[in-house]
Amino acid sequence: MNRYLLIAFFAVLTFSCSERTPKIDYENQIDTVATIINIVKDTTKILVSELPVRFDSTEVLIYAVGLVDLQERGGYSKLGSGSYSSSDISSSYFNKDNLTGQFINLVFEDKNGNRTPLTNHRMTINRVLFLRGIYNNSKQQYLMYFLYDRDTNGDGKINRQDLESLYLSNIDGAEFKKISKELHEFYDHRTLKNDSKLYFRTLEDINKDGKLNNQDKFHYYLIDFAENGYKISEYDPIDAFVQ
Repeated sequence: MNRYLLIAFFAVLTFSCSERTPKIDYENQIDTVATIINIVKDTTKILVSELPVRFDSTEVLIYAVGLVDLQERGGYSKLGSGSYSSSDISSSYFNKDNLTGQFINLVFEDKNGNRTPLTNHRMTINRVLFLRGIYNNSKQQYLMYFLYDRDTNGDGKINRQDLESLYLSNIDGAEFKKISKELHEFYDHRTLKNDSKLYFRTLEDINKDGKLNNQDKFHYYLIDFAENGYKISEYDPIDAFVQ
């Protein structure tokens, strides 16, 4: 790689990593029991759905839903790529196993045309992942969600500056459940080839100073996708160094 391109790459990487600095305000966290209906009533934005997507090997259509500000174009309003700003549905992108963007909800449509929302709670969904490896090994269809569900820094918003949480659901949005612990920052995950297990890590603000740093603690989890359903257990590979 060209030396200047390499420098530019690491500059961008450093900027993107430093861009997100989640914090925890233990005294001023905003209550997150507000529903989608409350949010729609309290904003001048309008509720809009993206056109449907469907993960390969599945039968369910998925609509990403967000709140947008319309911009005028040539004397009329038009929704389309780049036609709205300040939105909660921005940067929508879909490929074989990933749906990314900033959504406040999803709507699932089965093959009979029945539509069901994922949740009625306030949250910002950052990414939806179809667990292809689990499907290949067990034929079970699960979605994993990377999202923000609490105003952990107390600024009145639920966004990238809050702690990221991990959720799971069936392919149709049913059994939508949080699998990371409260006030834990989701860190990363991994599946292994030809294995029906998923591993992930979270980071806990163990000293309660409101910041995530070297003074805090990693937690390690294993999700075992059995024939029916899954089981989550915590383990600690660092135990091998503690005798």
